[in-house]
Amino acid sequence: MTQSKSSGSANPTDIVSLDFAEYLAKRKDHLEARFEDGAPNYAFALDKVLQKKLSSMAPVRKMAQTVVSFAVPLQKQIQQMHSIAVGPRQLPKLYKITEDCARLLGIGIPQVYVCPDPEINACTIATDDIAPIILLSSGIVERLEPEELHFVIGHECGHIHNLHGTYNTAVEMMSNTIVEAALKGLSIMGVANLLGTIKQVIHGGILLAFNNWSRCAEITCDRAGMICCGDLDAAQSALTKLVIGDLAHLGEFNTQEFIQQSRNANSTPLRMLELMNTHPLIPKRLEALECFAECETFYQWKPKLSPPDKLRSQAETDRRCQQIVTVINNKNRN
Repeated sequence: MTQSKSSGSANPTDIVSLDFAEYLAKRKDHLEARFEDGAPNYAFALDKVLQKKLSSMAPVRKMAQTVVSFAVPLQKQIQQMHSIAVGPRQLPKLYKITEDCARLLGIGIPQVYVCPDPEINACTIATDDIAPIILLSSGIVERLEPEELHFVIGHECGHIHNLHGTYNTAVEMMSNTIVEAALKGLSIMGVANLLGTIKQVIHGGILLAFNNWSRCAEITCDRAGMICCGDLDAAQSALTKLVIGDLAHLGEFNTQEFIQQSRNANSTPLRMLELMNTHPLIPKRLEALECFAECETFYQWKPKLSPPDKLRSQAETDRRCQQIVTVINNKNRN
């Protein structure tokens, strides 16, 4: 039975716009409102500054782009042969996590592969013009809880969201065991030694510059991961498992003690060894996440969460994080 409009009963769909173009326009405006200077507003300021410096090295950028653009399609083929492609009908819960992260950040859903590797490991392979892929080790999928996987996959989506592309892939080619194993396999098959080529391009002072940027980029992506999981404890737990693995379930791990341990180590000259690292030390990442949990930008992305009484600005959060992650002259951070 059809009820006439004159009956006074309102149809609830009358107040809902069914115009798809209007929906897309509103979503675009919503996402663009969270960009500043061409980057997401949560991005670590030092990440953006150092990425621009790398881009100014035209010959290095061109060579890195050439090698990486050749390696990425090969990497995809290798994963298609040896790994499990995640999708709506294959590991659907993992696909749903990826979908959630991608939609929240406003990027396309990347192809995720689960690789046969017992270690806790993950990375993103992408260039500026080739669809990205995310590689997750079987170890990380097995040992992490769903919210921790939201952090990890959100972190990897952060590399895509922040257009880290070529530079991040170059770093992964040199440092990530999943990627290195595949590249060495290609060399055995007679394909050009891509790993050796990228190391020839990125060496000496340029390597230090790449590593410095990479450490800052990881802080940006940890923030993306925490936005996706929405929980500081889950984010820190995921990072902690990179160090102690399955022992995390014992419930005896003290995050603050671990952070203080790192601060004590920074009083010695051996802290300079971190200059060769592509990632900040885990205690530094844990501390940087605590800073972001008190940043107004985090609650712009997660408005349903209850913020603390006092929030820091993005600029103040970046200043504190810079003190945390800087290798030189950070002995006196509080």
